[in-house]
This record gives sequence, C-alpha cells and structure tokens, in this order.
Amino acid sequence: MTKLQALLRANPDEEPSELSHRLLNRLQGFTPEPEGRAIIEASFEWVDDFELEEENQKRVDERINEAWSMFVLLTVEERAWFYDTMLNILEKEPFTEAISARKTAKLTELFALRKASLESSYALRDELRSSHTRVLGLLREWIEKGTGADQRDPVFHGLSRAAAALFEIYFNHPHYMDDDDLRSEASILLPELIRTFYPACNHVHVYMLGYHPGYAEEIAQLINFYLELDQSSDSKGKAYFSLASSFMGEGAAVLERGIRPVLDALARYMPAWSDEQFDEFIDTFIYYPLLRQPLLQIARSNDRRLVLDLTVTQHRKTALAAKAAETLRQANAIIAQIEADSMPSTKNGVKGISFADFNFKLAVIEELMYKQNVLTPRFDVGVFVQEYALREISIAEEGDRPIPEVREYFERLVLTEEDLSKVTKLVIGSGQQVQLQIIPFWNGEDGCFDVHTLEDLQHLPNLRVLQTIRLLKADSAPAVERGIILVQD
Repeated sequence: MTKLQALLRANPDEEPSELSHRLLNRLQGFTPEPEGRAIIEASFEWVDDFELEEENQKRVDERINEAWSMFVLLTVEERAWFYDTMLNILEKEPFTEAISARKTAKLTELFALRKASLESSYALRDELRSSHTRVLGLLREWIEKGTGADQRDPVFHGLSRAAAALFEIYFNHPHYMDDDDLRSEASILLPELIRTFYPACNHVHVYMLGYHPGYAEEIAQLINFYLELDQSSDSKGKAYFSLASSFMGEGAAVLERGIRPVLDALARYMPAWSDEQFDEFIDTFIYYPLLRQPLLQIARSNDRRLVLDLTVTQHRKTALAAKAAETLRQANAIIAQIEADSMPSTKNGVKGISFADFNFKLAVIEELMYKQNVLTPRFDVGVFVQEYALREISIAEEGDRPIPEVREYFERLVLTEEDLSKVTKLVIGSGQQVQLQIIPFWNGEDGCFDVHTLEDLQHLPNLRVLQTIRLLKADSAPAVERGIILVQD
C-alpha cells in the first residue's frame, strides 16, 4: 500500500482511476494544512506511468491535475508551497536512471497540464512570475543535458518529455492572461529546446515561437532544421506538422504576420537542400496544410503565392517542383478570371479618361452612377463582397477604412468622353453613395475624400454648376475662369 492510499484510507487493490477519483474528492473541500500538504506530497510520490489504456490514463491525469488545482486555490501560502515543492523535486532529478526519468516526466506533464478552472490558472500565474528565474534555469540545464544525447536512450526520452512539458507552463499557467514579458524571455530558449527535444514538442511550442523577437528568422531556421533531419516525417514529432500548418495553413500565424521575412531567410537555405529535402518542403509545408481546396486558398492569398513563386524560382527538376509550378500557373489563371468577372473592363476597346485626382473621379461617378443612373451596373458593396472570390471581405471588420478591392474597382472603372459629356452639375461633398461603398462606416471627419486639384474640370465640357461642401481643398479659380457657377456651402 502506498502512502497516498493510506492517507486516503483506500483499499490496497484500488486501481489508479479509483484512487485518482478519491484524491480529487478529498481535495475538493476544505483540507487542513498539514493533512492537505501530506496528501499532495504523497500524490507526487504516487504519480507514475501506470501503463493504462490511453483514455483511462488521460482521465487519471486530469483528475490528479484538478486535485492539485483545488489545493492551490486554498490559500496564497499553499500555492507558494506547492510551486516551490514541485520545483525542488524537478531540480533534484539527475536524469541518470530510466525509471526515475520517466516518473519525473509524468510529474512535469501533470504540473504543466491545465484542465481545471480559470481561477487556478490565474493563481498559478503569480507563482510562475515569482519562480520565473528558477524555471528558466531548469530549462537551460535540461537543454544542456539533452544536447548530443542518444535519442534511443530511455533516460533521454524521459528528459525530452519533461523539458517539453516544463516549457508549456508559460502557455498553461497564465492561460489567457497577458504575461508577454515572461513568454518573450522564455521564448529565447525555445528554438534550441525544439531542436534538442523535437520528438516531444507540439503545437504549443510552435505557437509560443510567436513571442520570440527574431520570429521570422527562427521559423526559417526550424524549417531548415527539420528538413535536414535524416528521419521520416512521421518520426519528427507533432511540432513538425504544427510548424507546417502555422506556415501555410488556414489562419496561419506566419501568414498573419507577413511571410516575406521568412521567405527571405529561407531563400538562403534552399540552394543547399537536396532534391529530396526540397520535395519534402513542398509536400509538408505547402500541400499538407492546404488539404481543403488548396488551389483556391493559394489563389486567394498573395503570401501563399509568394511561397510557390520562391519554389519555382529555384528551378528544381523534381516532380513536386513541377507540381508547384503548375499550381501557381493555375492560381494565376483563377485570379485573372476572377478579376475579369469582378472588376470593370474597357468599353468596347475605348480607353478611359485618366484623372489627376481620384477623389474628383469619385464625385463624377457619384453623379453618373448614383444620380443619373447612366453608368451601369450600379455598384453595391454588399453584393460585391459576397461575390468576390479572391478573399473573404468583412464589412463589419473592415468597413471603417478603405476596402482595397472596392477602391480598386473604382480606380479601374472606365469613364469615356461620352460619359463625361453628360455631367452638367457636380457636387464635391461628404455623405455620397460612392464614398460609402469604399468606406461603409465613414463618418466624414477625415480628409480621405478631399479633392486637391480641379485640373480634371477639363474632362467635363458641359459642366455648368459646381457645388462644393467642405471637401474641396483646391483653388476654385479654374471653375470661375470657365464661367462655371460655383455654389459653396
């Protein structure tokens, strides 16, 4: 019978799942200090790999973690004792014997796990901050132990699991709180930790790379590191595929931050890759993250096309290099077709008038499209964003600033001499329909649609009245000289 079983008054033959349930129940209520600490210490000794079926082991682990979380919520003193006691145990592990290394790995994984309440995460956040230097020191020590070690050694396996789990406390203990300073400092160790213990790393480690000050360079170096590993893709661990997803997948962190700096760094490594490594890059980092409609996702993303363009410019003669080139060709063809369908084209080959001031052109469009209804089709931003296929445009999220594709639509819109001859009155003012197509939530308080020159009056031979309401920032003399009636409000 273990000490934990004795403290919980359990039967000697109780299974781990039963004992973990009893532990959780005991710590859910008030537990006097001496007894509570004794139970926690006993649970530290009891924790091990019980060789249970996976789902059953998961339930045991979560109950243990939740029991510990209940304990740390009791008082500030209990929290400090718990964190200090746990780190003392981890700091004493020499990683020289397989069974001890395995047990320490399990203890660290349960320490880092956060399946309990937000309140316990918030509480442990403070303890992590006060123990930050110790945790970083421990991570450095374990990375040094693991550097150059034999990965087939069971001791290394335990060390790898422990080191990967210990870093996860920077994600799990602050939980959704803002502790970016701690995470930024810890992230400095992360690239070397991943390179040393890559079989045990996962999506959390890839996510936390986002706090590294040299993020773009580190992403490129890790991609190069994984490709140079002389192992099958399945042997490279979960972080390998998570890195690929964060590089090119849906909602990819690298894409959101801008992929150009990463590609600039990758371009230095690519020439040294073998054809096999080059194809692995294409297969894992381009096609694997885009299993759902890859061609459309590439067509919709300029950054993704930049990745394909970089691979094509390497001029490799491999099957996947040819596939990437063909994918890029097809994506560009899709873009051309979508733009032909979505954007204005020339009118029967007639070249449109070129305007010196785009905002003056918008005032003319307002007159012809929304007042005279002679310029068709009448543009509607709601319909446009629903039909536009190159990317998803959200008016709710983007409507307080110019929507680039809508502005481009009006820039491309062809106005002929015949069209312009129909303008006899022009209003330069705020609140016009055309302005609210480009910025749906525009409040009229900035100078986004100000007109700075009346040079384009030359394109309106029949203009008789020019009404200006605040937005005209140009000298009105050209209008007066032409005898145009000037109405200023």
